[in-house]
Amino acid sequence: MDKRVGITKLGALFPKAVEKHKEVQKRDRSFSETLKSQGKGDAKALPRFPAEKARAKTITTAQAQRLARYAPLIKESAAKHQVPVELICGVILQESNANPRTVSHAGAKGLMQLIPDTARRFGVRNSFDPAQNIEGGTRYLRFLLDRYDGNVELTLAAYNAGEKNVEKHGLRIPPFRETQNYVPNVLGYARTMIEMLRVQPPATPPSTLAMRGKMA
Repeated sequence: MDKRVGITKLGALFPKAVEKHKEVQKRDRSFSETLKSQGKGDAKALPRFPAEKARAKTITTAQAQRLARYAPLIKESAAKHQVPVELICGVILQESNANPRTVSHAGAKGLMQLIPDTARRFGVRNSFDPAQNIEGGTRYLRFLLDRYDGNVELTLAAYNAGEKNVEKHGLRIPPFRETQNYVPNVLGYARTMIEMLRVQPPATPPSTLAMRGKMA
């Protein structure tokens, strides 16, 4: 049985540099801020996040530990391409459980599950290399966010099913069971990451610390 972790535990595992990365905060509001302001604007600054459809998904200790290994690469690509850290993390968790050696039945590889055509399209020579994979996957997310005017749902649908299928179905999430499940799952992981990265755990009251000292 895999041990489950809460926001506080997960926050300790994931580098605090992700939360405080000044370049991301300067160029791109955090995903949590977009929940409060979903008006018109530059797609690169305000990806539209469907908060009402995002139920936080539990992240296990194993997932968190694997994800933490790639935090510097995620942080770098997020800043470079102005894609929310939480969105990248959500895709990685849904696609591969943060396992860089994952291969799907369709031949998608690595952390962000790049198919060979997508890998070539975004300059990835080795999809099993975490740095190349995260860079290529993040570039693809940025491309899709621009293509769909910052609409995160359509971006994720296209990431899973391809742009042609999204456009074939009138700029809606295609009626494929996999894609219909994929979009809310990624958003759920992203929502958990938002809570984990943006909420500071309350300080332990002095009285509690004193009581622990007596019990020890």
